[in-house]
Amino acid sequence: MRATDYRRIARESLAGNYWQSVLSAFVAAFFGALMVSSSITLDFDLEKLREYFAQFPRIITLVAGITGSISSALSFVFLILGGVIQLGYAQYLLKQHDHQERRINDLFSQFDRFGQGFLQHFLRGLFTALWSLLFVIPGIIKALSYSMTPFIMAENPQMTAREAINASKVLMDGHKWELFCLGFSFIGWNLLNMLTAGIGSLFLNPYTNAAYAAFYRDISKKTTYQESLNF
Repeated sequence: MRATDYRRIARESLAGNYWQSVLSAFVAAFFGALMVSSSITLDFDLEKLREYFAQFPRIITLVAGITGSISSALSFVFLILGGVIQLGYAQYLLKQHDHQERRINDLFSQFDRFGQGFLQHFLRGLFTALWSLLFVIPGIIKALSYSMTPFIMAENPQMTAREAINASKVLMDGHKWELFCLGFSFIGWNLLNMLTAGIGSLFLNPYTNAAYAAFYRDISKKTTYQESLNF
């Protein structure tokens, strides 16, 4: 199938329960647990921020420091929780794709797999970062290769994080370009999202993540990844 087909299936899966999907995507985004994000990420230079806030009265600098500390603490919490909630969101997306009953609580349904959920999130980020040290393109390729891990773990509770990552590599063999094209097909929507300062991601994230679930369902019918368990 083409990107247009996955987007069509995504729209069909969202129909009838759209606002719950928006809320689910918002909660997943809050914990950094989306399959793919349409949000705008800003990188800050802390030294420049200190110099900037030094120009202001002490009270403003103090408030800025407290806010920064809270933000850092929340980032740590989300790093810990993001992986297991991502498994729950993957389960939610697959139920949505299959037109099954789903609830917001599905996002928190995998806490009995907390360790493996954290590990899959951490290892994917670590491996991608290491490959990115070579060059940007190898990092992108590896990110695509590992991208189906949460879906695989959601459907195979017995799998460990390493087994699911290996399974994703097998599953994505020959399909990485297709997934890249699917992501690129949302570029127009992402440009519009930028005009809204990222607010549009509230409505775009459910759409893009539903399309990724449709992609997973399609390629998992064509490729067996069980052999990866022997790696």
